[in-house]
Amino acid sequence: KVKQMEAELCSHLSALKAEIEESVLPPKDISFFRVEREHALRRGLQSQADIVQRELESCLSLEYTPDSLPLLLHQFFTDRSYHLAQIRYLLMLRWRRFCRHASVIEKLYPHYKV
Repeated sequence: KVKQMEAELCSHLSALKAEIEESVLPPKDISFFRVEREHALRRGLQSQADIVQRELESCLSLEYTPDSLPLLLHQFFTDRSYHLAQIRYLLMLRWRRFCRHASVIEKLYPHYKV
């Protein structure tokens, strides 16, 4: 009976070995991984080279051209005029608050007389 169980166990074991060998692929050759690594390094270096090339081209191109200068000046003065309008409005609000209190004006009037 033990020999029969041992034979069954050996048959199960050989069936499992065959099943594992079918499902698991044999390991690939080292040269395959070397080529894969080389391709990955080349792709990474190429992307870095593209970035450096774009940076170099942007440094060599003119930042301000006769065509772009009027638009840049217009944008600057538009932003500046908006900022000055905000400052003017805030100063007017401050002056209005200051003028509401006659006692403050009366106290400060002698200093302005001088």
